[in-house]
Amino acid sequence: MLLFSGGLDSSLLLAAAAPVLGPGLTALTFTGPHTVPGELAAAFALARSLRVRHLVRETNPLTLPDFQHNTRQRCYACKKAIIEQARRLAALLDLGEIWDGTNLDDLADFRPGLQAARELGVKSPLLEAGLGKATIRELSRQLGLPWDRPPQSCLATRFPYDTPLTAEALARVGRAEAWLRRRGFSQVRLRLRGDQARLELPFREWSGFLQPQVRGPFTAMAARLGWRLELDVAGGGS
Repeated sequence: MLLFSGGLDSSLLLAAAAPVLGPGLTALTFTGPHTVPGELAAAFALARSLRVRHLVRETNPLTLPDFQHNTRQRCYACKKAIIEQARRLAALLDLGEIWDGTNLDDLADFRPGLQAARELGVKSPLLEAGLGKATIRELSRQLGLPWDRPPQSCLATRFPYDTPLTAEALARVGRAEAWLRRRGFSQVRLRLRGDQARLELPFREWSGFLQPQVRGPFTAMAARLGWRLELDVAGGGS
């Protein structure tokens, strides 16, 4: 069973494993209030195109104290709960190993979720093969996958640690970012601190955002959501 977010890494793993494992491969996608809008649709479309059995399950990490209070162990608690749910499902379906899309570059970041995956016996074929992000993008391009797709991260990352999270706050950020993605902006991040919202975009996309027909409506929407908008033009996004 592959923990399949629909992102670059798990998509390559799905595409590589599908012709080898055939009906022996099951993709499992979790969705919840922390999920970036549009991610589930992308996962569903790829799994369907590859004819892979694809299961979708709801999860609500806001029931976990570390996630709700946005501690530095937020990702560990969330990943552990997801993997435990996946293990129960795998046992019910008589499936063997659980895989994820962890790659070599992930080891350089602060990712408490990796600890949960290791503790619970999740296998990481891309990591075991020594593949980093650049190689994964090239292999994805060769396979006709969306190799240039920007990375996504859960909506909880838009808030500073120790800022309590609510479903409403996560939904507001998701809705605002989705507004920009629908208009062609790629790696959108809206960082919240109190009533201040700092927008991060790739440097090349700022000229498009600064057009009055985009900046004006988005600034007005931010105000309706209770935010003072700050533009991180110098930072160029993240």
